[in-house]
Amino acid sequence: MQNKILLAIGCFLLVIGIFKPELPNIPSIGPSPSGVVETYVTDAPSDDNLLEKARTVVGIVQESDDSTRRSDCLKLSSLYADMATLIEIDDDKVVPDTSAIKEANSIAGKMLRLNIKNKYPGLADAAKDLVSSSIGEDDVMLDDELREKSVDAFRALSWAFYEGSK
Repeated sequence: MQNKILLAIGCFLLVIGIFKPELPNIPSIGPSPSGVVETYVTDAPSDDNLLEKARTVVGIVQESDDSTRRSDCLKLSSLYADMATLIEIDDDKVVPDTSAIKEANSIAGKMLRLNIKNKYPGLADAAKDLVSSSIGEDDVMLDDELREKSVDAFRALSWAFYEGSK
């Protein structure tokens, strides 16, 4: 009797496992298939200065013939889009000043463990130039205007890397 119950439960679980895509009310257990939702900025910056600096970044990455260029660029594009969102909705002041923004920009590749140090000559300087041209060289607390400029800079970098992935 006990074996029949276990066999019935096993058959039931097997049927659910096979037909689960057809059963929308059964929740998934475990991680999502992709693991991460990646977002990219696909619209070019509206500010001409940011657009020019972003195109420099695009040119640098597109000059590389490295086999990982596309995946490197898409990961960086997603990271910069996420950083822009973090700065934009930062009610808790996790990113309080331009110093934190510059630091985040300088370690972007390291955060993703991309090992891009010598793959894209001049990339670090071009990204730093883009951010500095938007928020300035001085380390100051972020006000609403400077926060918006920071968001625009990181969105410009996200767009640049998205374009560079093509």
